[in-house]
Amino acid sequence: MTHLTLDKVSVHYDGQPAPAVERVSLDIAKDDFVVLVGRSGCGKTSLLNVAAGLVEPVGGLAAVGGRPITGPGSDRAVVFQNDALFPWLTARENVAFALRLRGVPADKRARRADGLLSLVKLGDAGDKRIWELSGGMRQRVGLARALAAEPEFLLLDEPLGALDALTRERMQTTLLDLWAAAHVGVLMVTHGIEEALVLATRIVVLAPGPGHVVRTFETHFGRRYAAGEPIRAIKADPAFAAARAELTDAIFEGEAA
Repeated sequence: MTHLTLDKVSVHYDGQPAPAVERVSLDIAKDDFVVLVGRSGCGKTSLLNVAAGLVEPVGGLAAVGGRPITGPGSDRAVVFQNDALFPWLTARENVAFALRLRGVPADKRARRADGLLSLVKLGDAGDKRIWELSGGMRQRVGLARALAAEPEFLLLDEPLGALDALTRERMQTTLLDLWAAAHVGVLMVTHGIEEALVLATRIVVLAPGPGHVVRTFETHFGRRYAAGEPIRAIKADPAFAAARAELTDAIFEGEAA
């Protein structure tokens, strides 16, 4: 099974007196949903950008399947908080854009795009322009576009952060449905404690000064949903409340009052 690995990765930006991240190691398999959490300045996005090939570490190694990451690649797809869709294209055309660049015939890429739109519950929105869609619908188009190239890993940087609370909750289950259906590994950054618990198979807690790992939690709530348990029942489980309290303590431990 292919793994995305960060081995003792350090990141130091020019002009900064201290590293942003120091000697952090992560391992994500294709059936993992790994979520990075922590206070501001702990290096969550820096690590995701290393995995994406957008930032070169000053130390350590980033690799996919043992191959060093030297830049962006089709084996990894990135979704940011801003959907970054092309407003002059339809939802279908946005999803099919990467396939168009690869020379895939028009009829084949349209079928592929329509299948992915159905997967994100937008099967009837293919002909809609982006400006006709709500924020949650645009993010679902963005997720479908990321999957169009059949990546091995999805890298998600606060993809639900700009959504209202109700839409964000619905999108969490959409993400789990996509993860289960697409058989991809996921590395996600979020500031949402409950969101991390709902989605993750593993939560990595980072602390600043410089960014480093302080705790790792193996979690099972996302797999319970994928196995058919209603999300409301999962959130009502006393074990979920206990995990939320423990994760909150881990994130804010040592923070000055």
